[in-house]
Amino acid sequence: MASLWSNANDVSIEISTTEEIVGVTFYIIVVKISDFKWKVKHRYSEFYTLHNQLVTEHGVSKDILPSKKVIGTKNEHFIENRRKALEEYLQRIFTFLRRTMPKEFVEFLDFHIYDIYFLLKDLSLKCFAESDFVLSSTRVYTLKTLELHAINEVLKSPIPDFSNLNTHLDLGPILDLCSQLDNLIIVGSNNEYLQSNIIINKLPFDLCPFKIHKSLYLKNVLLNSIVSLGTVRDTLTTLKVSYCNAKHIADILQCDVLHKTTLEGSQRWTILETLDLSNNNLTEIDHTINLARSLKNLILDHNKISTISDLTQLTNLTSLSIEYNLITVCNDLHTRLGNVKSLNMAQNNVVTTKGFYKLYSLENLNLNCNKISDISELQYLGNLPCLENLILSGNNVAATVDYRVKLFEYFGDRASDICLDNEKPSEAELDKVSVLRALRIVKEGRTPNLSIDKTKHLLHIGQR
Repeated sequence: MASLWSNANDVSIEISTTEEIVGVTFYIIVVKISDFKWKVKHRYSEFYTLHNQLVTEHGVSKDILPSKKVIGTKNEHFIENRRKALEEYLQRIFTFLRRTMPKEFVEFLDFHIYDIYFLLKDLSLKCFAESDFVLSSTRVYTLKTLELHAINEVLKSPIPDFSNLNTHLDLGPILDLCSQLDNLIIVGSNNEYLQSNIIINKLPFDLCPFKIHKSLYLKNVLLNSIVSLGTVRDTLTTLKVSYCNAKHIADILQCDVLHKTTLEGSQRWTILETLDLSNNNLTEIDHTINLARSLKNLILDHNKISTISDLTQLTNLTSLSIEYNLITVCNDLHTRLGNVKSLNMAQNNVVTTKGFYKLYSLENLNLNCNKISDISELQYLGNLPCLENLILSGNNVAATVDYRVKLFEYFGDRASDICLDNEKPSEAELDKVSVLRALRIVKEGRTPNLSIDKTKHLLHIGQR
């Protein structure tokens, strides 16, 4: 980011060109501080308004602004002469006001948007005005990575305290608010910032100045730009990282220590319960996930994962969502998922449920929009004693004749407990299940006890 006070001798202000918009001539101002530059667009009337304010309140000479002209303002020669004159005017004004930088001049040239000092002055006022409401309600706040970078830069090497500045920079309201937040949202961008050459995600920042008590959400942030996560490993219960183009979980949980080769205790996420890594480019669930041993909920939607890795070291994990990925084969999931109760694998490429057959703790299973086409590939789900909610819509098998009845048959006496595709079985479906079970028993050479089956069915109806 630009820093006027750190580069006082490397500043230029030019009007490079003009632009006509709906018959009005705008002068394109380019402000450059060291390697950073940005553009500002103003018409002559805005120069005139600024000048009157500066003359009245800041002692600027009245005669240095190019005079108004009503006739001939569209003439190219006139516009070019005015461009040069306005450029000289800005340069003279800047030389005169550079140590006081009044608010009107700062905002005219957008220093409050692109310069560290003036951006933080505005942010400080904003935090002061909003802190009471934020802390008494949502306790959530959103910061751009650009703002975090600016805070870090000032804390590392404070801007000189110029005695003749109208107001001094006070980081107190910012740091006070950010030390009491429950939830912080950090938003980055890979694009150039507004009308500048500043690329937000190339600006390094760290979270050491802040204490976040519950959750952190990183959106569209370049993880390599995070210098330090501060204390969040010991305070967060929820971490969400989306649209950050992460390819490995290590890129996230170890983003500030990737140069290290061993898993140290200081890197462990001690109380993290919910980890949402949706909408990245993850290709696997690498061993780094074991740094978060307290995880209860893991969300990996919209990635490129093709297999479910061993998660048994996450002994508290009860919910896994991994929809919109590339999973085809799911062998022996009970050796990988431990005691997961809710499993969402919608929008993958699963063709059979054979690998699910020993997930005895599973209560909720979503296989919506996979590639299961054969009803027999669902028989393994009948072995799951705790399963209650099952979603299979969007699979070809759902178009099979009597698909629901045939599926309920696999659950035997538990058929009435199963909610399939958000709908419990009807009495007619349960009657059909009883008949199909009887026919199957006869086919196997055994004698069905229809009275017992019917009695159980009636008991189920009575309980409902």
